Amino acid sequence: MKKYLTLGIFLFIGLQLQLQAQTFTEFDQYLFKEVQDGRLVGVHGMVFQDGQLVYNQTYGLRDRESKDTLRGNELYFIQSMTKPIVSVALMTLYDEGKFKLDDPVSKYLPEYANLQVANDPTIGSSAGTHPAPSSITIRQILSHTAGMSHGIASIAIDKEIWNGIILNGNLKTLAQRTEALAKIPLAFDPGSKWNYSFSPDVVGRLVEVLSGKNLDQYLQERIFDPLQMNNSGYNLSEAQSQRVKTVYAYSPDSILTRSWGQPNPSGNTLFAGVNALFTSASDYLRFGEMILNQGEWKGNRILRPETVALMTQDQTKGVQRLGTNDPFTPLGNGIVSDTLGTLNLEPGHGFGLGFAIVQEPEMANRPEAAKGEIFWSGANSTHFFINFEKKLVAVFMTQVASIGSPNPYGFYFGNEMRNSVYKGLK
Repeated sequence: MKKYLTLGIFLFIGLQLQLQAQTFTEFDQYLFKEVQDGRLVGVHGMVFQDGQLVYNQTYGLRDRESKDTLRGNELYFIQSMTKPIVSVALMTLYDEGKFKLDDPVSKYLPEYANLQVANDPTIGSSAGTHPAPSSITIRQILSHTAGMSHGIASIAIDKEIWNGIILNGNLKTLAQRTEALAKIPLAFDPGSKWNYSFSPDVVGRLVEVLSGKNLDQYLQERIFDPLQMNNSGYNLSEAQSQRVKTVYAYSPDSILTRSWGQPNPSGNTLFAGVNALFTSASDYLRFGEMILNQGEWKGNRILRPETVALMTQDQTKGVQRLGTNDPFTPLGNGIVSDTLGTLNLEPGHGFGLGFAIVQEPEMANRPEAAKGEIFWSGANSTHFFINFEKKLVAVFMTQVASIGSPNPYGFYFGNEMRNSVYKGLK
């Protein structure tokens, strides 16, 4: 009897693996080909659907120089995929009644009262400023409609942020950085334009003020521990540090080389909302599962279902957006550069409270996606998306830098990831 039981288990496992390979052949071939063709050094793809992990595969190397193979337990510096996690953290405090979405940020962070706005963001502060006609609200900082900018566009106001905030080594804490950020003029009047921005740092600082805890501690207690995200944080143990995926970057002649900017895995004191988290593919998948399951994971309630629904509703109505015929240059999934040189939202998309949303699949060139799919990506070419209709979460983890170095595949990786995953569902 034991013999037949064991044989049955092996047959079941074999059948599951066979079904996985058959169902996600296109996704599997895509990941393999990216490594084989040299566009990626290593990649980890995961798909969760209908309550099950249906695809989990790695290809390539964690570190090319040492020839260390990916094993599936690597940690990734996820850059802007930090933003959705920090947004969820703030909304746990919303569930507790600690604030209202249309509260002015200055109610909790006084330095954000009486903000100035650049008269011309392409020229910067030197062109003069005017008082903001209204206070920025918490809803606006969660949805990138507060008039802030990110510091990574080519216009002058972004260069002020880059030099004064990102390159400022004297800013050792999130409080110091958000105070310095408040002194730089807004790029646009609050609520007037969607503009990819540094506002998630303000989101993170609000978490600290409203909870009375540092952001890293709050994330650990309210998100990482309940979701068993045991490989996530701003600082890693020595053992975890050995599993961090090396970051590579494209040279001007399109050669993939080891990046000069490797992330620091320990001793960090600036717990940013815009970037800076390390995590694994499986950890981030758990975060996605929680959102897919309306705020709950294995009996642990992180958010109320009503709050998840609110976060995944478009918040950009009435805000200046690109029209269908307006020229733009694709930069990353959901983000484009407009004629002004600012980072705008790609047509066909909306933005909720921490997540981009596919609003019109055809206009967004995502005909296979259901309306309401949410997603985001990170500057090291990491991607995830959640499709509520198909009960699906997909995660794509690699490390190819896009900030400070050319990346000809900035939007390609995410697009191909989605296309190949959806082909496996047909």
